[in-house]
Parts: sequence; C-alpha cells; structure tokens
Amino acid sequence: MAIQEQTVLIDADITAYQVCSSAEMEWDWGDDIWSLITDFKEVKRSFEEAIEKIRETTEADKVTLCYTSSDNFRTRVLPSYKGNRKGTRKPMNLSSLREWTKNKYEVVSFPHLEGDDVLGILAGLNPSAFIYSADKDMKTLPVRLWSQDDRLAYHNNEVIADWYWMSQTLSGDTTDGYKGCPGIGPKRAADILGEPGQFELSEMWERVVAAYRKAKLTEDDAVVQAQVARILRHTDYNLDTGEITLWNPATL
Repeated sequence: MAIQEQTVLIDADITAYQVCSSAEMEWDWGDDIWSLITDFKEVKRSFEEAIEKIRETTEADKVTLCYTSSDNFRTRVLPSYKGNRKGTRKPMNLSSLREWTKNKYEVVSFPHLEGDDVLGILAGLNPSAFIYSADKDMKTLPVRLWSQDDRLAYHNNEVIADWYWMSQTLSGDTTDGYKGCPGIGPKRAADILGEPGQFELSEMWERVVAAYRKAKLTEDDAVVQAQVARILRHTDYNLDTGEITLWNPATL
C-alpha cells in the first residue's frame, strides 16, 4: 500500500510580506537624503529559509505556495472590502519575489480569489494536505490545520468551522474592511452563538439575523457580511470553470 505524501499548503502572502518587510534597510545618502534599499539576493535566501523551516517543522513531504490573485471577488459583494488598505505601501521586492517563486516552487493562485480561498479549496480537495498559516480566518475552514501550539496537524470539523465563520459574520474584521453587526465584538458574538457545536448552522444563522435586526439592519445585510467573511471551501468553487458559488441561507 502506497504511503500518501503529506502536503503543507503555505499562506505565501504572509511569508513573502514578512520576508520583504524584514529585508528593507534605511540608507543615509548624506545631506538629509534617505531611502530604503533591499538586497534581492538576501530576500530570496531568507524566503527559501522560511519555507524550508516550515517544511521541516511540519515534517511535510511537499510544499505548495498559495497566493492572492487580483480583482478580489469580495469587492463585488461589498465594494468597501479592504478599501482601508488602498494607498498603503507594500514592501519592496514583493512582486519580484512572487514571480521568482513561480520557477522554484509549486505555486497556486486562482483568478479573483484570495490566498485564503486557495488554501481552503486545495485543503478540501486533498485529505492528506494541511494548511500552515498564522491567519485566524483559517479556523473557519473544515480542513486540516497546523497547530503551532500543539505541533501537529488537526482536523477542524465543519461544525466548529461554521461557528467561527458565524462569529466573524457578527464581529466583522476591521483589518479586512467589513464591519459585521454594529456593537458586536468576539465576546458578544460568542454569547449569541453559544458554545462551538451547541447549535446547528441553521439555528446559528437565525441568531445572527436576530442580532442584525436588533441593530436595525436586515437579513440581506447579514448575508453580505457572511459572504465576505466566508473563506471559500472546495464546494464553493468550480476548478474547471472558475465559477464561485456565494453562500446563501436558502441552502440551509
């Protein structure tokens, strides 16, 4: 019986950003003229070391880098999504590093999707794969995740994943530019949803809608927040056509 390869799916957006940011150096040209410089050779070396460290730590046989594409589909659902990041300077060499990795690693990105979505889709399609990411949004996925605390890959089931997703729908994420339900943070969201696994998704959704209505908003408002908060799962995306199926409470 053949032993299945262990694949670690890496959130390369985070790793590349961290490496490029760390590589930037201030340079004083004299006469009060300063600039930032980087050594791209050092950037590539640091990235290779970071990826190898992840592979060794997770004891994976294979690594796959997952990147965000352009034209995020969520901006069509909520035009203000990540609008707070416009004009924010990205670290030097970020685009160059990404291009360089395409010739050295297995790199995956899908049109209109974020790297998080790519991670969720690939992990859902490959039972032997697991995700390595520092992003808390990964808990909204019913897939195998790498726990840096426990130093092992564990399976996040659908019940727990849905709870975290509904919690995000209520509390929002200011980093990503969606507000959730006014006045509700993570603690209040947990009070509304109960313990993870206590209620089915349909009942959690009823509680979410009730909270939005109490805040003088509608179920449609809640749906928009749920759609942008949901990291795509393999059932939400057609690999052959690139078609995205947005979640709708009518499916409950």
